[in-house]
Amino acid sequence: MAFWIRDAQLTIGHKSYSLGNLDFSFEIPFKDSDEPPVATVKVTNLSANTRANIKRNDPVVLNAGYEGDVGSILIGKVVGLKHKQSNVDWVSTLTVQPCADEILGSLVNKTYTENTKASALIRDLLNIFGVEVSRCELTVDKTYPRGRVCRGNLKQVLTEIVVNECKSRLIIRATGQLYITKADDGINNGVLLTPATGLLRSDEEKVAIPIETDLNSQKTGSDREEDTISRSCLLNYRIATAELVKVQSSDLNGKFVVVEGKHSGSRSGAWKTEMELKPYVPAPAPAPAASSGGGGGGGKSVGSVVNFSGSRHYVSSTGDKGYGAKPGPAKITQTNPGSKHPYHLIHTDSSSNVYGWVNEGDFS
Repeated sequence: MAFWIRDAQLTIGHKSYSLGNLDFSFEIPFKDSDEPPVATVKVTNLSANTRANIKRNDPVVLNAGYEGDVGSILIGKVVGLKHKQSNVDWVSTLTVQPCADEILGSLVNKTYTENTKASALIRDLLNIFGVEVSRCELTVDKTYPRGRVCRGNLKQVLTEIVVNECKSRLIIRATGQLYITKADDGINNGVLLTPATGLLRSDEEKVAIPIETDLNSQKTGSDREEDTISRSCLLNYRIATAELVKVQSSDLNGKFVVVEGKHSGSRSGAWKTEMELKPYVPAPAPAPAASSGGGGGGGKSVGSVVNFSGSRHYVSSTGDKGYGAKPGPAKITQTNPGSKHPYHLIHTDSSSNVYGWVNEGDFS
């Protein structure tokens, strides 16, 4: 990939421009949310006639990348507009709302028959309104024995079904794509970040992240801040919310999920993608068969199902760095008698997120 040959196309209304014949810059944030944040596009020296003709709700499409490898990073509509003169230049600042929000704001009123599955219901609702669904995988594909009434704002109805009833994630990207994924899953487009593929040098990390950690990283608030790490790369349109990326560098090596970040670029300034990453944890594998060795009796042997009541789990049985964990049912998958944290637990349902080594008295 010829990283040094930047390429971008900006469409506003019915007019399109390339980076070579128009000076424009952009900042497009993305985050783990069902409401993608607004983006900002600044354009220098549009003609007076063009400036006058830009209107609220005009479509905006921005494709960016490098010569021979360009992809969409924004599809939306103008929700804010400001023109300002500075010396001889005119700078037009457009605030752009990703387009899926308008469609998902539509009202729905439909009743589904008994024994309808959530997956069938969701696909039908999205097909009615023409929403592009890039992926639809549910943690729990709930069945409604008495049917279900879907009434109200489409986004609210989807959130209630996907998040509350099916324990899954609803993700809307700035390009209008909608993803429904299992709670712990990432979206894998095969992104590998190394210095050779655009990973930028990092002088320091927010916090040390264990290599190839097995810790469950579905946390919020202060716990999320504790175990995210900042990284930047040359602008990569494939990277967005919930993207699964593999990072290989001198100080970091493993798989991570993108929590939030932003694309930013201009003709001669920044041209990069900034990310907050958290360790990727695959869905729990079936636990090994129960064994009489290494764990002792009393329900503490490998394969035993226990009730985790602690609040921390650790990367290793001897480690000092712990991470917040929610209590709930779990299974013992490994033991290391005599260590600081002698039992390795993996949660057995979505009520808990324990996935690591825990202390002797942290379960019953």
